Amino acid sequence: MKRIYFIIVALIAIIYVIAEVKKGKFSIKESIYWFLASLIMLILAIVPNLLDKLANFLGIGYSPSLLFTICIVFLLFINFRCSRKIAEQEEKITDLAQNIALLKAERKNKK
Repeated sequence: MKRIYFIIVALIAIIYVIAEVKKGKFSIKESIYWFLASLIMLILAIVPNLLDKLANFLGIGYSPSLLFTICIVFLLFINFRCSRKIAEQEEKITDLAQNIALLKAERKNKK
């Protein structure tokens, strides 16, 4: 029963990501990571022993800690990408504000 619940949650996540991309609220480039995360969640829900086998292969004794580690690394990666995008946008906003100020000054001098 738990397995079906997790499969449904993973499918809802995949559908949600696709719907947000179709609405134009989420770029395709950014949605790839969330789509992959949802797909991995679906695979782990369908094949629950996969996490245990992967943890044993990596020498991790407690397989849920591997899952948490993967999630933390994923979220840190997403956070880093978002921080980088914010820094780029701030730089563009500063440039635009300076250009607007110059254009206003030129227009004022022409009058």
